[in-house]
Amino acid sequence: MKIKRILAFLAGILLAVSAIWVTNQSEQVSASVFQKISVPKKFRSTWYYYVGNGKVKAYKITRTKINLAGCADGKAGVYKYTKRAFNAKGSLDYYSSHLLIKTKGNRMWISSPHGQTSAAYVTNNRKKLYVFVTTWPNTYYKSKSAARKNYKADSSMSRRGKLSKLVWGD
Repeated sequence: MKIKRILAFLAGILLAVSAIWVTNQSEQVSASVFQKISVPKKFRSTWYYYVGNGKVKAYKITRTKINLAGCADGKAGVYKYTKRAFNAKGSLDYYSSHLLIKTKGNRMWISSPHGQTSAAYVTNNRKKLYVFVTTWPNTYYKSKSAARKNYKADSSMSRRGKLSKLVWGD
């Protein structure tokens, strides 16, 4: 009788441990879902953005990091955008360390797993970078003086629709 109780107790513990292990396994993301990718050369540079009162802030895009206002903080690694990677399961900390990018021509789509998608467009002469984070374009320039001088022209309401079509490719 005592042996049956001990065996039943051990079977219960084994069942509980295996149930916990199975639920933890489904939350983990396999490393093969995220494929490292390099940011194309046409987007890599130090870009300047006018923040107001004559001040310009520098943002940098490197081969492995993207740092843009409202879009990415420069701490997340860059990975290839796939539906599987976008829908991957994992913790919130894991999502914040991954940026998914997809490029086509002068356009680049930037998103985080289960997050918002931003679009970037670099002009043919590589002097301006337009980034749509929500519904408004942010214009980045190659030089500080161009950012100070041209910020009003590129933030006008009349150009918003044209820039949206240009950046998103509609």
